[in-house]
Amino acid sequence: MMGFKKIFKVENQNSEYKFSRNDIKSSQLGKGITGSVDLYQSKTLPHFQYAVKTYHTKDIHESKKDYKTRVLYEYLILSKLSHCNIIKIYDYDVSFSGSTIKLFLELGTANLNQLIIKQTNTFNINEMLCIWKQITNAVNYLHELDICHRDLKLENVVFDVNYKLIKVIDFATAQKLNNNELSRGLVGSESYTAPETYSSIQYDGKSSDVWSLGIILCYLINKKQPWKSAMWSNSDYQQFINQDNFSQEPYFVDFPVESLLLTSQILEQDPLRRIKINDFFSDKWFSLIQYCGCGVAGGGIYNKTCGIDHGKSFRVKT
Repeated sequence: MMGFKKIFKVENQNSEYKFSRNDIKSSQLGKGITGSVDLYQSKTLPHFQYAVKTYHTKDIHESKKDYKTRVLYEYLILSKLSHCNIIKIYDYDVSFSGSTIKLFLELGTANLNQLIIKQTNTFNINEMLCIWKQITNAVNYLHELDICHRDLKLENVVFDVNYKLIKVIDFATAQKLNNNELSRGLVGSESYTAPETYSSIQYDGKSSDVWSLGIILCYLINKKQPWKSAMWSNSDYQQFINQDNFSQEPYFVDFPVESLLLTSQILEQDPLRRIKINDFFSDKWFSLIQYCGCGVAGGGIYNKTCGIDHGKSFRVKT
């Protein structure tokens, strides 16, 4: 980790820890369109690990200033957030040449999508609903701050084995909305993307997030996507749109009967009629979902659990 301009600090539960160029790069955690993420091990604190996201070098026609502004947008958003279901960011580093930018992040132990794929004969719908509600709580928090994520998918959710909580990651395409500002551009992953993002130049980013939450719920319950893309050219999506009775749609047979009303409101094709995330909490079925989480009450921090040992279920070692 060469070219540090400053030393970054993070509050560790044992002591204040300083990132060091002597820390060890253990492995690559992932690689995507915007960059790669690597696992680092502290040289001085044996049990402290963290993630470093390195952005790809700037576009050929992009100035260093524009590159820095674009890349650090993720840092600026994450640095304002504090929620137990959202990954923490510690700081960032710009290389001396200005061509490489790194973000220093809390380590999410395991990618949720990979964990679910590996599960065999251990499906527990209550566990899946706990996971979904944790993700929903994170997105509700974002929307209260007028932030939309715009790339919600299981690949952007990790399981933190230390706290036994789900955490949303990757805010590279997130957007802070001002004065009911609309979002632009086709971002996100095809199977999770709302239909209006394909058909409109501008769209409601929050409503698009709600749709993505619906697709996540579908995958958690059925372990497969309902359709490849929410476009008329897709026969599965076309069948869904043309059905007269949501509850009779074959894909939703395994859904709890009590969940079908809310699910239909989430997967409403018209974004103007689609339910807003804060209205989830008025739904009786949703309010009864047991979930793991944390919060602040009576001047102290509290933790709650759904009663399921997710670490054991996912076979993740502490």
